[in-house]
Amino acid sequence: MTRTASEWVDVIVGQDDPATAWAQILAPLRDLALASTKSGSLDRATVAPDRLIANSAWNLWNDFHHHAPTVIDELKKFWVQTSASGTAILLLDALSLRELPIILAAAKDRGLMPSRVEALGSQVPSDTDRFAAALGISGRSKLFNNQPPASFIFGGTDVYTDVLDAPFADCAGLVPSKPRLFLWHKWPDEPLIHLHAGQDDRPDIVASQTKQQISSPEFWQFMDRMRQGRRLVITSDHGYAVSRFFSDEIKDSTTVHLLRSVFGAKRSAAESPNTPWPRQHLPPLVGRHNGQLVVLGQRKWAVQGGFPHLCHGGLSLLEAVVPFIEFPAS
Repeated sequence: MTRTASEWVDVIVGQDDPATAWAQILAPLRDLALASTKSGSLDRATVAPDRLIANSAWNLWNDFHHHAPTVIDELKKFWVQTSASGTAILLLDALSLRELPIILAAAKDRGLMPSRVEALGSQVPSDTDRFAAALGISGRSKLFNNQPPASFIFGGTDVYTDVLDAPFADCAGLVPSKPRLFLWHKWPDEPLIHLHAGQDDRPDIVASQTKQQISSPEFWQFMDRMRQGRRLVITSDHGYAVSRFFSDEIKDSTTVHLLRSVFGAKRSAAESPNTPWPRQHLPPLVGRHNGQLVVLGQRKWAVQGGFPHLCHGGLSLLEAVVPFIEFPAS
């Protein structure tokens, strides 16, 4: 159910403790996602809370990584829970909260009920490289073909890792009999999100194709294979934003020039002495996190060729909060 603006004020501004605030933001955000079955409805529903955080409670974004429940923390707990079953983790790159009701509806059609459904925080910036770093690896490719480095936090002799880009019809045959799996599939980020990032009609096409894939028998054959003797978590490294729904387009020419020079048409950029960010903006447009400058809230600006319609790396709710779904072993 969509919250009113005053209800979001109570949740976001009415809490002194950032951990409490983020817990009370993520729970209704999950419920909003579950109820948002039409394309674009979740994007519209998050305009109000995104604006409120970015313009009135921006310190919450500074506290996000330290106080919001995160995917990494919950995966660590899931990995060590005692059970007769094995454990399997499937990361779908750039899977967003928009896909949460689609996955659950498709599972229900097959008589499968999740044992847990959450909305959890990604890393900051909300991109693949930062999530990989939180796993103890220098990049996603380090998990390819079961050759993770010793620094990988979910490693072990009984663990199999891989990075997949095959069609789901071929993925079930790639799952080995190891009791523990950590698989990272490049879909939907590749090819859907990045391929169609700059095309105005593509958000709707991406939504349609994503639903088709998630509802397909091939996808669920892959899920069933991973669930054989293993509890399964499906989650993501980051979500993505649809910038045509952004509520704040920067118009001031000096600020636009600065944003272009630092970010180009992206939502985050490495911080260096050559890319200082002035502090005079209130509310702040940019935050500093993990050596990166990160755009706060639903903000875009004019760039040559147009701002990407699909983007991630910044701090808005649909970029930085992702689904976390646990299914029992079969």
